Amino acid sequence: MGGDRNDFDTEFGPTNVEIHAVSTAVELGDASLALEVAQRVDASELSSERQARFLLDVARAHAQRRHVGEATAALLEAEALTPEQIHDHHLAREVIRDLIQLTEPRVPESLRGLAERSAVG
Repeated sequence: MGGDRNDFDTEFGPTNVEIHAVSTAVELGDASLALEVAQRVDASELSSERQARFLLDVARAHAQRRHVGEATAALLEAEALTPEQIHDHHLAREVIRDLIQLTEPRVPESLRGLAERSAVG
C-alpha cells in the first residue's frame, strides 16, 4: 500500500503495524524491544484514541523497566488526548497502581493526581 490509510475509520498501514509490534512486545514482557520500536513511531496522524492506546503501551513498557517518570509522562500525554479512555481502561489503572507501589511513600504529585482522576485507590 505504501503508506497509512484510514478508510472507513479503520486506521491501517505501516504505522499501525509498528504500534501493534509495540503492543505485542509489551504483552510478551520485552520492554526493551517495545521502547526501541516505539521510538520509530510517529502516531501524530492517527486518531486521538489510537494515539492514546499507543501511549498506554509505551507507559506499560516504561513501567516494566521501572522508569516511573517516563511511564507517568506517557500516561499524562494519553490522558490529555482521551481522558475517559485512560481513566477507565483496566491496563491504565494497572500501570498506575504499579507506579504508585514503586514510588511509595513518595508518590509524585502528577501520578497521585492521575490516580485520583482514574479512581485508583
